[in-house]
Amino acid sequence: MTYFDCLARRLTRALGVVLFIFSLSGSARGSSPTVDEPQTLRVAFDTKPRSVDPRFVSTDANSQYLEPLLFLPLVGFSETGVPQEVVAERITFQDPKTLVVKIREGIRFALGRNIDADDVIATYSFIREGRAGLPPSPRRGAFERIKAIEKMSLREVKFILSEPDSSLISNLVIGVLPKEAINQPADELMGKGYESGPFKLSKAQDEEWILSRNEKYSGAPFAGAFPALSQVVFKILPDNNTRYAALLKGDVDLVQNSLDTDKVVEFVNKRSADFRVEMRTADSTAFLAFNLKNKFFADVRIRRAIALAINREEILKFTLQGLGQVADSMFPVGHAYHHANKMPANFNLREAETLLDAAGYKDPDGSKGPAVRGSFTIKVPLNRERIAVAKAIAGQLKKIGLKVAVEVLEFNTFLKHLNNGNVQAWIAPWIGYKDGDHLHFVFHSSRTPPLGANRGFYSNKKVDELLDLAKTETAFAKRQAYYDEAQEIISAEMPYAFLWYRTGFVVMNKRVSGFKLFPDGRYDSLTTTSLR
Repeated sequence: MTYFDCLARRLTRALGVVLFIFSLSGSARGSSPTVDEPQTLRVAFDTKPRSVDPRFVSTDANSQYLEPLLFLPLVGFSETGVPQEVVAERITFQDPKTLVVKIREGIRFALGRNIDADDVIATYSFIREGRAGLPPSPRRGAFERIKAIEKMSLREVKFILSEPDSSLISNLVIGVLPKEAINQPADELMGKGYESGPFKLSKAQDEEWILSRNEKYSGAPFAGAFPALSQVVFKILPDNNTRYAALLKGDVDLVQNSLDTDKVVEFVNKRSADFRVEMRTADSTAFLAFNLKNKFFADVRIRRAIALAINREEILKFTLQGLGQVADSMFPVGHAYHHANKMPANFNLREAETLLDAAGYKDPDGSKGPAVRGSFTIKVPLNRERIAVAKAIAGQLKKIGLKVAVEVLEFNTFLKHLNNGNVQAWIAPWIGYKDGDHLHFVFHSSRTPPLGANRGFYSNKKVDELLDLAKTETAFAKRQAYYDEAQEIISAEMPYAFLWYRTGFVVMNKRVSGFKLFPDGRYDSLTTTSLR
């Protein structure tokens, strides 16, 4: 039994149920193209990808979605989140500190030559070490246990570790670049034939990104079929109402996970003659996070009081149209590393007020008086739903005497504030997590930006120890135990107030055929998508 067979048995979980698919007769636009007619699919994005250069892809979802369509990785993931070989033909641990990767023969870059060991070594060496004159890779923290990378043959690479790393295979998802590209300036790869995926990048501007079919694509079936689509145009439409109007007018054919929930319900109830809506449980966890360097949030009683005063069921029902489930930890029910929190922050205003009193923030004039116990600001990106949630939370916290301001920022400015620590509290989701090592990336004290996403500066020596042990341990049951214990401490100390697990959705013009909704929101099924 191979490593992947074993991993599949341990990690495969039930697929999120497709809640419903509305598809009645009718067509939203025009006549069907012939088989040979060029087909262009138009997709709405809410934000511009920051970078699809595998060296510099960071945590923004749209960049991560496009990367594997352009640059094939050694490893991808099945629909259920199990690692599976792509450019790698076989992956073998010779011992706990030595991983050998055999490269699949015949997968080519668009420039015409096969991917080989030199390309893999060049790509991962840059991630680990960087190059003079170029910015460091934001992905380097995931590979700190690699001591050396050696070429065994033209198609074999050896990763030598300083200590065991059970998450290494799950992290081999970086798109492989040709060695000729490694010293190129950041984000100047377009038009040079460096792509190996089913598409090539033809345009990358503020208003739209265009992917054109890679006519020299040779990764099928491991990275998807040869595309029927000749082009995919990603229109950058930051405003929810603009995306909604573009879908109605036929300016875009598809919107995934970036419409206001009331608009999704409208498409379901009133527009099913021309549009199809699919929904399923998503790998997406929304949270309210706290900057623990801020004096107000340094006291766990304050953080727990805030969590207890948030009526998540009410916000889900009235603000999010019921499209989600209350969360009690990072990973949803059914995930291999879901942890059932023993101290869930169930809505309880009286307990919240008691905690604020105990922390020294007594109500100076009673619950009906105008004076407040304390105040802080929640920052959110320019996103109507996120703004509405923040305002709903602010309204609820007013009931326990907390004055909350909501500051709205352009998306890149929002990320800059987060990474610079220029924030008290913020609302965001984590999307598409696979391995329990995600907790290391988010909560380990060594993973503050730019080495990770511990943007709230959470620090707990015991949590660090447990996450390090889980990273080293290869036995699933032991890893799970370490993550359970770490999550119990995290739940008690509450650097995050977990809000809900979102329901994923896609709204499509009925001309679109073959697009599949994945729990992590990926666009892999563009290789099987066509227009009728």
